[in-house]
Amino acid sequence: MPSQGVGGNGIASEFGDLTGMTRQEVDDFVRGLGAEIRTTQRGYFEYEFADRSRVHIRTDGEVVRPPAPKYGSDGRRINKGLRLDKDGNLVKTRHEFGNHISGTHNTGEKLRN
Repeated sequence: MPSQGVGGNGIASEFGDLTGMTRQEVDDFVRGLGAEIRTTQRGYFEYEFADRSRVHIRTDGEVVRPPAPKYGSDGRRINKGLRLDKDGNLVKTRHEFGNHISGTHNTGEKLRN
């Protein structure tokens, strides 16, 4: 069972590191939180919660967590492209000009095979 996450960015931020868990353990855990599952064309498992935060499991076991969408007063999404780290904290992935920030793509969260 993962530890408590920091929260504040959707259900995917409310639990901690999934590292070392099996895919079946993660499947049982996130489905227990109400996630819907689908498989993408690339073979990733994508769990989506009611608040639209997500957990993606890549074929190599890497975990990627996009936060729940947040919108500005003009209706535009203000957290597009951001990710959550393994504790549920929001990670800035792009500079103000839209350029990728190195070292933010992989947070090190990975499942056991």
